[in-house]
Amino acid sequence: MDQSEPTPLRFPSSTLFPVIVTALLVDETSAVDKHMPILRYKYWNMVDVPVNEANGELPKKVEEEFFGTFESPIKGELKEWNVTIGSEISDPNFVFARILEPCTHSVQYAGLCALCGAKVDEVDYTEFSNQDRAPIAMSHDSTGLKVSFDEAQRMEKSSSSQLLKNRKLILVVDLDQTVIHAAVDPTIEKWQSDPSNPNYEAVKDVQSFVLLEEGYGPGKVPVQTHTRYYVKLRPGLKEFFEQIHNLYEMHVYTMATRAYAVAIAKIIDPEGKYFGDRILSRDESGSMAQKSLKRLFPVSTAMVAIIDDRGDVWKWSPNLIKVVPYSFFVGIGDINSSFLPQQNLTPPPDSVSIEAVVKDDAKVEELPVDADGKVEEPKEDTETLPIHIEYQAAEEEGVDSEELLAIQSFERSQLIESQKHESPLAKQQELIEQEEEKEEQKEHTPEEETPVSNGTSDSNGTLEHKPYHRKLLHDDDTELVNLNHALTSVHDEYYKEYDKLVSKKGADTLTEQDLPDIGVIMPRMKRRVFHDCVILFSGVLPLGVALDQADIVQWVRSFGAIVVAELIDTVTHVIAVKNGTAKVRRAFERPDVKVVHLKWLYECIAHWKRVPEENFYLERPEGSDMPIPEDERAKKAAVNDDNVEDIDTDSFVLSLNDGKIDWNEINKELDEFMNSSDEEDSNEDEDSNDDNDSDDDDDDEDDDDDDDDDDDDDDDDEDEDEEEEEQQTASRAGKTIAGKTISSKRPPDEQDGSKKRAFSDEDSDESSKRSKQTHDLEQNGNAGNNSNDDDDDDDDDEFAAELEKDLL
Repeated sequence: MDQSEPTPLRFPSSTLFPVIVTALLVDETSAVDKHMPILRYKYWNMVDVPVNEANGELPKKVEEEFFGTFESPIKGELKEWNVTIGSEISDPNFVFARILEPCTHSVQYAGLCALCGAKVDEVDYTEFSNQDRAPIAMSHDSTGLKVSFDEAQRMEKSSSSQLLKNRKLILVVDLDQTVIHAAVDPTIEKWQSDPSNPNYEAVKDVQSFVLLEEGYGPGKVPVQTHTRYYVKLRPGLKEFFEQIHNLYEMHVYTMATRAYAVAIAKIIDPEGKYFGDRILSRDESGSMAQKSLKRLFPVSTAMVAIIDDRGDVWKWSPNLIKVVPYSFFVGIGDINSSFLPQQNLTPPPDSVSIEAVVKDDAKVEELPVDADGKVEEPKEDTETLPIHIEYQAAEEEGVDSEELLAIQSFERSQLIESQKHESPLAKQQELIEQEEEKEEQKEHTPEEETPVSNGTSDSNGTLEHKPYHRKLLHDDDTELVNLNHALTSVHDEYYKEYDKLVSKKGADTLTEQDLPDIGVIMPRMKRRVFHDCVILFSGVLPLGVALDQADIVQWVRSFGAIVVAELIDTVTHVIAVKNGTAKVRRAFERPDVKVVHLKWLYECIAHWKRVPEENFYLERPEGSDMPIPEDERAKKAAVNDDNVEDIDTDSFVLSLNDGKIDWNEINKELDEFMNSSDEEDSNEDEDSNDDNDSDDDDDDEDDDDDDDDDDDDDDDDEDEDEEEEEQQTASRAGKTIAGKTISSKRPPDEQDGSKKRAFSDEDSDESSKRSKQTHDLEQNGNAGNNSNDDDDDDDDDEFAAELEKDLL
């Protein structure tokens, strides 16, 4: 029997309130039997009054007094009355009495009380249900065993005390693509038995087991089938479990079937040392599509951490550490994915060796820009449908769990059978070999007799190929090393805070509410990674997926990043996998924006810290005239113009008088250069052009006179200094005309005497003012998208304006 608090008594929900107590039929401390009357009361209700409709009287309602009796729904001892005769009760939640029961049936199994054996699945006229008293299923391996909230609280408190004593936390572990990768492709077994196969080393430690499962024959007729599963453990798994076992109590939580989960557990934990019987599968989870910590820890999740390759099934819980999916068997994915919602895929962190020949199912949100700068329009895919379309439709229509399970099981059966018979791994390996043979044929001619690493050459010069060359599978995953570090850091941070509380309040006085919470600690640690980053994705997000629904967006936001959809002023990083998209090209015009590969993002997340971007910068498109990044510009600014190689401004000036330059073409290019600007900064460009015009008109008097002399074609003589100024100005501006670089060899006699640019004091002051205004605008965030606001672009405008002035 359980020793619990007295059970509160309330009026049924069908009672008409208010009620007035008219009699107490049982004294306190008296024994009470089930269905025994213990209280009388009165209440009021509106009733119809008979009328003579023939005389035209209208129906009437009057309030009439009624009396009722309350019968006890339970057996026990009446401990207290909270009412007296004449008390009025208007709140249905008011507790008017308490009865101490010999057993509250707080633990139930299969319709019986696990403590006293009484039947608890009966419901009578009192509306009282014993089954409602134990609604919580806390057992890993059964949904039939349920407990009350009070019992769950007691159990969790006991468990927490033991964990704190051992300085441990709780870790919930997903299986598929988190700690293992499974497949059913029979190619794996063939490769295991062939040491000459290039994939032999990678698959030789793959383990397997057979399950008798329900499949489907023609016409969706259920049939029993034997399926052999091949399981690859994530590299370093044994060492990972051994170390984490000392810090965490581990539980398995998978959306696969229980038979599958138990079979996997025997492989990853053959002695039951790490998980024991703490295995929760979809058969007991109570949900067809989501995972919830409340299923195992209904009272508190403050000491629980999760590792899973899917964040969406946890609704991105703050307790979650999302891991990079383990995809050892290339192209196979999660073999139990039909039991999960459709995932908004993102590209993997590393490019696969066969990416050129194996197509990715997920389309991305931005297409490359063609050679003319036009973005190709995406074509609608009418040949394929989402694998989960029937599953999603069933969810939207609200079908019951049995129907949904049947749909999911059928999808999974189809996936398994397809993998068995199509052998996708063998096909991918064959494609690799075909590609390699094509490469070798291009590299070697019949006359060449040079052997290659994967083949030998005979006396006739022909190349003899070995049956296999490059391998498809790579056993080089290191995610568990990073995961071990992250979990250790979380553990250390938790007990650092716990020790502070103990030293301040004392261990005996701490309550559950006082304890640190992983759901608070972990997000705080993760947000440090991208806390000052504003990220824009380009060519990464799945096509047609809303920004807030993309997995990669939710993931980086959990690490503190702000994710936006357009290249706004505050963007700090553009994340892409190639440099040909429109957003990337625009980002290259912004020296304050770092354009980096997607790998940088994964690297930061894996290590829970910001890694330097230098090794992850995307290369600029070849031949691009875009500005140099800020860090590179700083380096180039330190180089004296006179020492720059392959730029001979004097030779360029000489070529002006030799008739080597098409003046009409120059004027045309200058006009295009002066009129080009971003749409967003058209107003500022107009101001800039006005400034240039003003510079032309308001130059010092000597320059005005010089302009008049230049405009006069009849003048025979020009001032020698003025000519020299013209040549030097044109030579400097000639470095870049409309984005084109012109260079030639400098004559030897001119190498030491490059002449300085002859600007007037007014020109220099005006240039300084314009540079300062641009800098102020950038600081205020008003010129973030305008590439012409950069200092180098200001100089280009100034040079071009002077060149136009002097040449025209």
